[in-house]
Amino acid sequence: MNATKADPQRAFRAGFGVCALESEATDGAHGVVRTAVGPNEAVFLAMRRLPGSTDPRAAFENGRALRILARLLDAAGAPARVGEQFRDNLVAAAIAHASRNPDRPWRAEDTVAMFLELYRRVLAPSEADCARLERRLLSWVREELRPLPACEPRPVEPRADAAFRLAA
Repeated sequence: MNATKADPQRAFRAGFGVCALESEATDGAHGVVRTAVGPNEAVFLAMRRLPGSTDPRAAFENGRALRILARLLDAAGAPARVGEQFRDNLVAAAIAHASRNPDRPWRAEDTVAMFLELYRRVLAPSEADCARLERRLLSWVREELRPLPACEPRPVEPRADAAFRLAA
């Protein structure tokens, strides 16, 4: 019997929430985006796929991991180039992993480990803080903790109103 397997790239986008964002993001007649994202979240939202993904569950969890990590980077005030560099390193690592380990998919644990490597290098936290952060990130990724960090959508103000408020 030929069983249909879920598309890992679609699962990745679903984990990131792209499907929900695409269906809710525009206001029909005007095409106005209703949900604002930070610069790093925008970088990751632009990803249509995670090359090297072969397992739908792992791809879904990686999508969730990237959404959470983008929000953390944005909350820390990291510029978009940090997200771009992380994205590029992640894609390279996932492709290399797929070519070396075709039997084991790139998992969210691998993505979180990459983020923790960056976190250690930049902030030099204690190992206890890293372990606590890793547990919390993986709980969010596995949907054990709700809501996601900074999950409330922030409305985008029309440019005219925003400019008026700044001028006032």
